[in-house]
Amino acid sequence: MLEILPETHGNVLAVRVRDRLTIPDFDRYRNIVRDLMLKNEETHIYYEMVDVAWINPVAAIENGLFDIIHGLDYGRVAMVGEKRWQKWSAKLASTVKKHGIRYYNLTDKEQAMRYVLEGEE
Repeated sequence: MLEILPETHGNVLAVRVRDRLTIPDFDRYRNIVRDLMLKNEETHIYYEMVDVAWINPVAAIENGLFDIIHGLDYGRVAMVGEKRWQKWSAKLASTVKKHGIRYYNLTDKEQAMRYVLEGEE
């Protein structure tokens, strides 16, 4: 499930994902990101993962291709998670983002949000 957080405004997208990530979830996420990228020089992303049990592999691959194509349009990106595979995922996706991805543990989510919103930790 994809939840748009209230910190979303201007060129910032803040989302929380829980449980299962489906193709419609990824499609919704990519459409929002694409719209922000068309309107802004850089788009900053806060991506929080909580209790994620399953991710549709086809959607994950499509999302990875989107990131490769649009990597230079990303600004500050923070991924917040609670599992080792999430940290590895952030490290892998970081290679195609303009400024990389900063990974934070779930306990440090306020720090991650501050980085995305203000650029400082």
